[in-house]
Amino acid sequence: MNPKRRLFIFGSFGFVSFCGALLAVPREYIKKALVEVERFLEPPKNLPTRQVSDVFLAKNGSPQENVLKVVDMMGGITRFIGINDIVLLKPNAQWWNQGRTNLAAMKGFIDAVLSIPGFEGEIIVGENQHFMDNSLPENEKDNVRGWVKFGDINGDIDGVNHNLNTLVELYQKRGIKNVTKSHWRDGGPKAPVWCNAENGGTVSSPAEGDGYVWTDNDYIFEGLWGLKKWKVKMTYPIFTSTYSGITIDFKHGAFQRDGKGAGRYLPDRKLKFVNFSVLNDHGDDTGITGAVKNYMGITDLSCGWWGLKPEGYVMVHECGSGYYPYAKGGPLGHFLKHIRKADLNIVTAEWVGWGDRTDVSKATRMKTILAGVDPVALDYYGAKHLVYPLSKNSAHHDPDNSNSAISKFLQIVQRTWGQGSIGDSSINVYEHDFLKS
Repeated sequence: MNPKRRLFIFGSFGFVSFCGALLAVPREYIKKALVEVERFLEPPKNLPTRQVSDVFLAKNGSPQENVLKVVDMMGGITRFIGINDIVLLKPNAQWWNQGRTNLAAMKGFIDAVLSIPGFEGEIIVGENQHFMDNSLPENEKDNVRGWVKFGDINGDIDGVNHNLNTLVELYQKRGIKNVTKSHWRDGGPKAPVWCNAENGGTVSSPAEGDGYVWTDNDYIFEGLWGLKKWKVKMTYPIFTSTYSGITIDFKHGAFQRDGKGAGRYLPDRKLKFVNFSVLNDHGDDTGITGAVKNYMGITDLSCGWWGLKPEGYVMVHECGSGYYPYAKGGPLGHFLKHIRKADLNIVTAEWVGWGDRTDVSKATRMKTILAGVDPVALDYYGAKHLVYPLSKNSAHHDPDNSNSAISKFLQIVQRTWGQGSIGDSSINVYEHDFLKS
């Protein structure tokens, strides 16, 4: 037989065998292999200029004592809140137990704001937990999950178990009417994938009404050498205070409608956004739920797939889906850069979840509060020094493991935002331990 023909036959046989073997490999393994090859071959990414951030920590007091202490360590409540401000507190409300923001800590902060001499502003607890109950009346459909669930932990306030609704009711029943709540519902229709809240409405401006703004500001994540792209629109809520009647444009601030289809922004009524998160496990995509991921509950998960429109887009949670589970940090970093970042981040670690969203057997009481203006630094510190020592799960929770979920997540947030401190050498920690004071 001709040597060239023999070589061709053997080469063809080898190629066919390789293709057959490749087809026999589960698709998920092929995806992971391609992503790892891409990571190995890609050039180093440009990182933001190194910055040093401050993390303030109080532990071993009550949640109220801990939160008041970190605020005091940062310069006191009036450093952040003025007497006419509209104070927006954004908790984690999709889950309960270790998955929900500690309510006693929230009460401690609310009380601190109300104690400001001459305070004439208001406090709104606002959240989009992305679920609804269609069996309820229209104005109650969003009253589900962390708003109504009485958990086993993180709900105790002065010996009484609470949910988010009853926390607000504590003030309403005492005649303190300037503490209210707001439910934000995803604006468009959705496919029945997960998180069923939908059709809350979209608007283009606060003069138009309440609902979600779907902006023209897009984040684009590219993978597999540009062969895969995920486009995410920036979205944010517009809602009206049930106390003052003032409309809050999450990006631009307080707005007063004139009843004629127009209105004006109110520069003397500043919006102060307090990102009031919990510290919990979130598996193999973001590693943890903390200060950064809490922004997910501001965005509209019906804008792009799982939503039915706009075509060609995905929402934040689906960015990188199937290939880069950590890539949802990209649009969150873009949100921080272009929409709004918190004036203050508070991470409640009274109970730290290290293995499950709500199973209390996988949570440990740490009696700790973290605070700061850099959510990336808070999440780095919380993951490394609180979650990881409990879980021992390096693949999910070790931010110093460059291949871990939390490391990849924080790195993409940092690159996209252009800010944020990662690493103990880039973080100043100021700690108060009530057991040693």
